[in-house]
Amino acid sequence: MSARFLAHTALYTASQALLSTLLAVAVGIPLAFFISQRKFRGKRILSAMSSIPLCLPVLIMALGYIASFGMAGIYNRALMRALGLSNPPLTRLYSFWGIVMVQGFYDFPLIMKTVADGWSHIDRTLEESARLLGAREPRVFLTITLPQILPSVFSGCIPTFIYCFFSFMIVLLFGPPGGTTLEVAIYHAGRSTLNYKEMLILAAVETSMAFGMLFLYSMAERRALRVKSMGFVSGRNYEAEKKISGKDAVPLALLLILVLIFFLVPLLSIIISSITVRTDGVRSLSLLPYKRLLGMAAFRKSFLTTICTATLSAMLSTTLGLLYAALVRDKFPRRQPAIIRAIPLLPMAVSSVVMAMALTMLVRRGTPPLLILAQAFLNWPFAYRQIHPHLSKIPQDVLDASRLLSRNHAQSFLRVVIPYGARGIISAFGFTFALSAGDASLPLVLAIPNFTTLSLLTFRLAGSYRFTEACCAGIILAALCTLVFYMADKIKGDAE
Repeated sequence: MSARFLAHTALYTASQALLSTLLAVAVGIPLAFFISQRKFRGKRILSAMSSIPLCLPVLIMALGYIASFGMAGIYNRALMRALGLSNPPLTRLYSFWGIVMVQGFYDFPLIMKTVADGWSHIDRTLEESARLLGAREPRVFLTITLPQILPSVFSGCIPTFIYCFFSFMIVLLFGPPGGTTLEVAIYHAGRSTLNYKEMLILAAVETSMAFGMLFLYSMAERRALRVKSMGFVSGRNYEAEKKISGKDAVPLALLLILVLIFFLVPLLSIIISSITVRTDGVRSLSLLPYKRLLGMAAFRKSFLTTICTATLSAMLSTTLGLLYAALVRDKFPRRQPAIIRAIPLLPMAVSSVVMAMALTMLVRRGTPPLLILAQAFLNWPFAYRQIHPHLSKIPQDVLDASRLLSRNHAQSFLRVVIPYGARGIISAFGFTFALSAGDASLPLVLAIPNFTTLSLLTFRLAGSYRFTEACCAGIILAALCTLVFYMADKIKGDAE
C-alpha cells in the first residue's frame, strides 16, 4: 500500500463525509427555522419525519434511491417518456456525488430536529433589543441567534459526520470505480486480499481521524455552551410563532420541494417497488413479491434472528449506558473530568467494520453472541447520551435520603435511579434496537456460518439483482424498527 493511496483514500473518506454533512446542514437548518419559528400546514408531518433516520436503516433508504434515481428508476422512466429519450438521463447516482446526495438527504432530519429543539428555546429578548438598536437581520442572526443555537448545531452535526465517515453499505452500492472509503478499503484488505498489515494501517488511520473529529467536537460543544450560557437570560422563547409571510413562502416551498424529490419520493418508491411485478414488459401492482419472500425459509429464519439479536443487543447496550450514567451521576454530580467525558466517545470512534475485523483476528469464526457483544459495545454510548440527561436531574437530597433509607446501593438504585431514568431507558432501548436490527455491516464482515438477519438478507437480495424482494424485505425491516421505536416513544410519552 502506497502513501499516495492512503492519502487519497483518507481524503476521499473525509470529503464525502464533510460534504454530506454540509448538505444535511444546508437543508436541515432552514427547515429547523420554519419548524421552530413559523406556523404552516404540514408542520407536524415535517417534524415527525425527524424520527425516520433513527428507525429506518440506511440500507432501506439506499434501496429507495435505486428505485427512484436508478437507471430504471421512477425519475428516469418519467423523463424518458416525457422527452422521448432512449437512454436514462440521470446517471450520477453511482458516483461520489450520488453518495453525498443519499447520505445528506437521509441525515438532514437529524439536523433539523436537533436545531429546531434548540431554536425554539432560545431567549428572543436579545434579538429584539438588537433590532431596536438598529441591527439588521443578518447581523442579528450572526451575533445573537447563531451563538445560541450553535450547541444544537454541533450536537446534530457530529453523529451525521461520523455516520457518513464510517459509510460502508452506501459506498458498496453507489461507490464509483477507483473511489473508495477507508471503511471499504479495510474490508477488502481483510477479506479479499488478506493483507492484514494494510488492514491494520487503514484501521489505525480511520480510528485516529474519527477520534480527532470527536475530540474537536467535544471542545467546540463546550465552548459553544459557554457562549450560550453567557447569552441566555431565561432560556424561554418570548416570541410566539408567526404565520408564514409572503417573503417566507418561496424559500419554504423550495425546501419542501427538495424534501419531496430527494426524501419522500425515494421512501414511497420502496413501497411501490415492493408491490410491482413485470410481466412481458408490462408493470402491474401485485402482492406476489411478498408471497415469494414470505415463502423463503431464509426470510423466516432471518426475521426471528433479527428480533432475538436486536433485543438482546439493545438490552445490553441500554444496561451499559444506564450503569455508566448512574456512575457519572453518583461520582461526578457537578463537573466531569475530561477522561470521564472521553470514555463514551471511544466506541464512537471505532467503526463496525474495524470492530468486526479485529474480532475475526482474535477468534476463528464469528458467532451470534459475539455479534451481540460487538453491537452493544458500539451502541452503548448512544444509550448513555439518552439516559444521562434524565439522571442528571435527580436532586442530590433525594439521592442522599435514598441511601440513608435503603439497605444497600442496589435498593437505592431501583427506588430512585430507575424511576428517574425510565423515560431515557425506554428511549435508549428503542433507539439501540433500531441500530442493531438495521446493521448489516457487522453480520456481513463477521460472516457467521448459517446466520442471517433481515438487513443482511436485504443486502444479499439487492446484490443478487432480486430488487423487488429486497424492497419487500426492507419494508418489513423498516416496519419492525418503526414499530419498536414507536412503542418505546409511546411508553416514554405515557411515563411523562
